[in-house]
Amino acid sequence: MKARTDTKEKIVELATDLILAGGYPSLSYQQISSKLGIKNAAIHYHYPSKEDLGVEVVRKEIERFDDFMAAVSGFGQWEKLEAFMLNYRKYLENENRICMIGACASDYREIPEQIQSTAAEYFQIVKNWFTDLLESGRSEKAFYFRGEAANKASLISSAMAGGLQHARLIGNAHYDAVITQIKLELQE
Repeated sequence: MKARTDTKEKIVELATDLILAGGYPSLSYQQISSKLGIKNAAIHYHYPSKEDLGVEVVRKEIERFDDFMAAVSGFGQWEKLEAFMLNYRKYLENENRICMIGACASDYREIPEQIQSTAAEYFQIVKNWFTDLLESGRSEKAFYFRGEAANKASLISSAMAGGLQHARLIGNAHYDAVITQIKLELQE
């Protein structure tokens, strides 16, 4: 049973890497089977369709974000923000990948409806957490900004996701500049 679990986890891990690097449309069972040295049938055993695999990949990302939220729950507001931004920065350090939300959004018209809805659910979880962070940070006078916290969360998350994509073209310093500016705009 452990071997099946390990294989299943490896399939999801590799599928995640492939989606973050090249998008869902370019994902194939052949890529996965070749890299893992298994037969396509082994992938189909765990994930009968590419859509099933794609949904599982996004669900695993949701689990990782749940783990992240739990890990930073005792942090101060700025520490949570730093951890969140560092969590996104890791994509640049891994062959200029983009985040799962960005990957799903950029391929939106090419991904099945179930993956679209799971990705939208993931985005809403992240946005709600970030909105709460900004609102509680503002009430504690750790963050300063005008307007609604939800709108600021939308602006910042869009800047971060866009910064990752732009960094692919012009280098990681671009993303770092976006982050520096975001932090400046949250200070008094």
